[in-house]
Amino acid sequence: MIVETKTECCKIVSEDIEDAIVLEGSPGAGLIGNIIGWLLVDNLKMREIGYIESKYFPPLAVLYKGVALHPFRIYEGNGLVLFLSDFIVPQEVVFDMTNAIVDWMEKNNSKELVTFNSAIVREKMNPAGAVANTTESLDRLKEKDFPIMQIGNINGLSGTLLTQTAQKNIKATCILAETLTQYPDPRAASEAVKGLNKLLDMDIDYEPLIQEAQDIESRLQKLAEDVKNDPQPPIYM
Repeated sequence: MIVETKTECCKIVSEDIEDAIVLEGSPGAGLIGNIIGWLLVDNLKMREIGYIESKYFPPLAVLYKGVALHPFRIYEGNGLVLFLSDFIVPQEVVFDMTNAIVDWMEKNNSKELVTFNSAIVREKMNPAGAVANTTESLDRLKEKDFPIMQIGNINGLSGTLLTQTAQKNIKATCILAETLTQYPDPRAASEAVKGLNKLLDMDIDYEPLIQEAQDIESRLQKLAEDVKNDPQPPIYM
């Protein structure tokens, strides 16, 4: 049955899926959450069960294999529910949307939340780290040997979801991948998938992301060599 969960500026339209682990993936630096979301949909053969809509969203549709999709979709499969956005959610919508997601989780007795984000670094030094919304959840991360981010900010949906789930006594984790730039970073996303596997005792195949990263790196290397071997002539004014 399709039901609606409304707040002032957005609405969740989806099936109710009870007792699931909820994942959230949306674009940020390195597009970590978005890359992971698409991998999960393909790898786990997840089923689309709904979407989030708002008049504040950008006017767009996402094309996938020739089909136009809603830009913020909800999937389920393997005991997981995935909230997947293909655009950066406007700041004026984040608070209300977070409340709608948490209300949906509370209504469906969701087990926990896992969200994805990134940390921009000068040099990648560690596997994906994590933060939690309670000391109990933090102890769990330490037991699983996650590097813990001690001080800093978690922006966007991830940060607000961590604080709002804490108010509802829903345990939540944000997995953070190190990335060097704002550009898509499938290699960093693969590290976050390794972290997800460790956290939930799963075996999601992240090799496609490593292959994608290698393809990108090969193209960039070739481009650099082409520029070096055939530089553009100087332009005189």
